[in-house]
Amino acid sequence: MSDPTPEPPAPPPMPSFNNLKPTLSDTTLKSISVVLHTGSSIISSDNNNALPPPTPVQSASIPLLLTNKDVAVQALTGSGKTLAYVIPSIEMILRRTSPLKPSQISTLVIVPTRELASQVYSVFKIFTDGTDSINTPICCIGGEGTTAKTDLEKFVKLNSDIMVGTPGRIHDILTRYSTVDVREIDVLILDEADSLLSMGFEVQVSGILKRLPQMRRTGLFSATMTRGVKELSRAGLRNPVIVNVNVQGGDNASKTSNTPSSLTNYYLVCPMLEKLSRLAAFLLDHKDEKVIVFFLTCTAVDFFGSAIKEILGNKMEYCEDLHGKMNQKRRENCLKRYKESKCGALMCTDVAARGLDVDDIAWVVQFDSPTEPSQFTHRVGRAARAGKSGRSLVFLSPEEEAYVDFLKLRKIPIEELGGGERAGEQCLLDMMEGGGGEEGGEGGDGEETTETTSSETTKTTVTATKTITSDNKIRNILPAVKSLVLSDRDYLEKGTKAFTSYIRAYKEHNLHFIFRFASLDLGELATAFCLLRLPKMPELKDSHGSLNFEPAGEEINIHGIKFKDKNREKARQARLVKELAAGGKNAKQVKAEIKKAEKLQKQKKYVEDQKAKGRNTNKKRGKNAQIHDEWDELAKEERLHKKLRKGKITKQEYKNLMRGDDKKGGGGGDLDSDEDFDDDLSM
Repeated sequence: MSDPTPEPPAPPPMPSFNNLKPTLSDTTLKSISVVLHTGSSIISSDNNNALPPPTPVQSASIPLLLTNKDVAVQALTGSGKTLAYVIPSIEMILRRTSPLKPSQISTLVIVPTRELASQVYSVFKIFTDGTDSINTPICCIGGEGTTAKTDLEKFVKLNSDIMVGTPGRIHDILTRYSTVDVREIDVLILDEADSLLSMGFEVQVSGILKRLPQMRRTGLFSATMTRGVKELSRAGLRNPVIVNVNVQGGDNASKTSNTPSSLTNYYLVCPMLEKLSRLAAFLLDHKDEKVIVFFLTCTAVDFFGSAIKEILGNKMEYCEDLHGKMNQKRRENCLKRYKESKCGALMCTDVAARGLDVDDIAWVVQFDSPTEPSQFTHRVGRAARAGKSGRSLVFLSPEEEAYVDFLKLRKIPIEELGGGERAGEQCLLDMMEGGGGEEGGEGGDGEETTETTSSETTKTTVTATKTITSDNKIRNILPAVKSLVLSDRDYLEKGTKAFTSYIRAYKEHNLHFIFRFASLDLGELATAFCLLRLPKMPELKDSHGSLNFEPAGEEINIHGIKFKDKNREKARQARLVKELAAGGKNAKQVKAEIKKAEKLQKQKKYVEDQKAKGRNTNKKRGKNAQIHDEWDELAKEERLHKKLRKGKITKQEYKNLMRGDDKKGGGGGDLDSDEDFDDDLSM
């Protein structure tokens, strides 16, 4: 009789929070259930089916921190890093043999942005609300209406055991005040460590480390391990365990990816002049989903975000802006509304690229590529979080297409956006043809004109082409945006600021060998930003004459374009009167431009009136009129020659004026165009 076939070994048990070693307390398990929205009412260490399995980064990090190990964790955005340090932090407090005294803290968490700090704080609060053994945590961040002193007053009142905050505020609290006792600290967490360094917080982080006891646990969490992060790890951690969580490719197990396997990345190559129209088409096509759109600068968010909201109008259920120059209350309200909405678009800078956990983001769109290579991973990580599927799209100009190969070298799989994903772009054309009215700025077939009043005496005609050149499905919305610029000075100023900040940010791009400033078509860029005149800035100084840019005609009185906001317009008029009264070179130029615009407007009106009466406007002028014109020309030449002799104008200005170019420098500019706009890259 043959021996019975041995039974195959039992498969290893599925990973679970319940069977992690050391074992987690029932209090912590119940709070995990709340955080993960399981809704289970029976949670205990004996119930293995009540909780979903922990993510790989949680399975690796939680036991290490609970067994007194320092950890340096590299894991993808959206992999569950927050719970990987929140859970052991809570357990350490619950396991303390002696309770914390007033003003002592057990856990200190440092994160790079206010939004991420608020989010981490809210997760900690769910855990502390589930037990009487841990006091309410405190969130210490900057912003309007808060100071280090008010944070400390709140800290004393709550007697907090856990402190979460941004580097600047935490450093201020620990260096200027002695209220917080850090001698009993159990664990320090540095979340998004690469961002802490890239955003310039190295000095503050080093100052904080010097004030903490060496007998502590430290957890360093980051999506990328840069050289700076490794140096920080050597300085702040003692014999750390390195945890590196990679994603295996589905078709090739040996192939790893630096983005989640459930995330599909796309790119779209299109000219600069088409980007905004394609973005609008994309947003309409995905109006029933949550989309987040990243821009390079704060001013770009202000300009393009406002324009898209105005043009698409009620076609989008939700559309908001978010960037680092907004006050804190507005940022919090904006983020709250976005989280609570079922669909819509969030226009933002990289302030939203780190750690923000928003459910069900279907698409991440990068209107502008990030200047920091690692930021691509953080941006796209807003989608496909916690195992959910998601997609991302990055817009590239033909000169930037080499970025695709760069991403592939960085183990980021990406493919060109195919016809299936682009089929819905027809909806923008349908919406605009369906009578966009005031929102769209145009409607109907072929070419149309939209008359926009820019002042009480000025009317401007804008021609809107039906479709963009390379794709007959996409409506060209730039004429509609230009109509907004001509009708509201707010758009005029936002567009100019967005243009200047974009140029300065692009010029400082870290991947300058791909995003070459010399290859940037500044004239086409100015057209894409719907500028009426080129601003005065060093980058344009030697290029005005050769730029592929057609400024608005001299009959457009830029100084007459008003703010729709009556209070802002009243204040502007007061400033304008004051500046004109003070005189000076700029005031003279403004007066000359206004005078010339008014003259051309009168001439245009005269021609229109003559045509209305059926008269021939091309009739030759009389001999007397020609003689008067010649005398006027001689008088003008004499005046200019006199100014040249007295040194009031240069030879080049004399030549320009003799040629009839009243805008010294070629592109002209409005009263505010020489303002020194700060570069607001990513914050």
